[in-house]
Amino acid sequence: SIKAPGWRRGRTGSVDHAAMDEILALQAELARVQEAPTAFKLSEPNIVEIVSTLSQLRLVDVLFTTNGKEYLTPEQLLREVGDEILSHGGRVNVADLPALLNVDLPHIERAVTQLLAAGRDGLQRVGGEVLTEYYLDSLAEEIDTALRGVGRLTLAEVAVAHALSTDFVTSVVESRIGALIHAKLSGGSLFTASYVARHLARVRGVLSALHGPASLPALLKAHGFNEALFYEAVGSLHAAGRLAGTLQAKTSFTPAVHRLAQAAAVGARYEQNGVVEYAALARMGVRDPRAHLAAEQPGGVQLDSCYMSPALVSAAEAGVEEALSGAGAADLRSAFDCDLTDADLVAFAAASASLSAAVAARRYLPLTAPLLAARLPRG
Repeated sequence: SIKAPGWRRGRTGSVDHAAMDEILALQAELARVQEAPTAFKLSEPNIVEIVSTLSQLRLVDVLFTTNGKEYLTPEQLLREVGDEILSHGGRVNVADLPALLNVDLPHIERAVTQLLAAGRDGLQRVGGEVLTEYYLDSLAEEIDTALRGVGRLTLAEVAVAHALSTDFVTSVVESRIGALIHAKLSGGSLFTASYVARHLARVRGVLSALHGPASLPALLKAHGFNEALFYEAVGSLHAAGRLAGTLQAKTSFTPAVHRLAQAAAVGARYEQNGVVEYAALARMGVRDPRAHLAAEQPGGVQLDSCYMSPALVSAAEAGVEEALSGAGAADLRSAFDCDLTDADLVAFAAASASLSAAVAARRYLPLTAPLLAARLPRG
C-alpha cells in the first residue's frame, strides 16, 4: 500500500499540539482506510487532494513542504525557524532556510517577519540575514579577545572578517564599549588602554625633543603615528601643560625653548643695533613680528619695515634738528646708520613729537620723504 503523507514533527521531535482536532481525526481515519481491504484504500494523490481541499476550505491550516510528502502548521514553522537560528549561533541567512526546512521561501519570509515583530532575543534583520542580541554580544566578546592580543583593530577589518557592513559593526561596538569591549574607539579603530598609553608616551617624547617649530602632519608621517590618537595626544598633552609651547591647531607646534632662544636673540640684536627688521623676525619663524616686538621690547617706535629703540629715535631727532638749525635742509636718511625706506622715514617723522610739532608750526617744510627744509625767517 501507499504510505500517506505524515504530519511533520518539530526539529526537537515534539508533536504540534496546536493542530486542530479535525486534523487528528482525519489522520486516524486515513490510517483506518489504509488498513482496510485494497478496494477501499486511498492512493497518495487522493490524500494530497483531500488535504489540499480541506486547506482551501480553511478547515485546516497547514503548509506543504517542497516535496509534498509532509505538512506542517505555521506555528510549527515558527518554532523550526527559531530552532535553526539557535542552532546557527544566533545568525542565519534567510535564503538558506528553505533548503534546511524543506519549506518554500515565501512561508519562511512570513515566519521571519512574525519572529521579528515578536522581538524575541533582540532579533533583527541585517540585509539577507537575521541576527540575535546574543550573537552580537558574542561578536563583541570575540572582538575584545582579539583586541587584547594585538592592541589595535580597525572596524573595517572586523566588518570584512565577519561579512558585515562597517556602519553596522560601528553601531554594535559603540553600544558595547565599556561593557563587553574594553577599549577606546577613535577614528574608526579600537585601541587597548596599554596601546593608547604607549602611543601617548611616544608622542610626548618626539615633541619634547623639538628645538624649533615643527609641522604636525610631517611628524605624523615620519614617525608612523596613528592619526586620530596623535592629534588627540598632542591636544591633551598641551592642555595639561606637559608640552610647553605654542600649538597651532593641527598644523604646527613651536616648543617654548625655541621661543625663549628666539626672544633672547631678538633682544640682543635690539640692544646692540637699536633697530630690528620685521623681515628678520619672520625668517626666524615669528608669526607677528610687530606684536612680538611690542610685547618683548615695549616703548619702541614701529616704523614701516622695522622697530626702533627710543634712544635711536632721540639721537636721530637731535641730528636732524642740528642740521636744520642753520636754515638749511636735512636728509633724514643720513641721521641713521641702518637702511630705511621712504615709508620708514615718513613714519619716523610722524612718530617724532618734536619734528611733527615743527612741521605743524611750519618751521620745517617737508620737501620729499627723506628731505626736510628749515623755513627761512622773514627779513
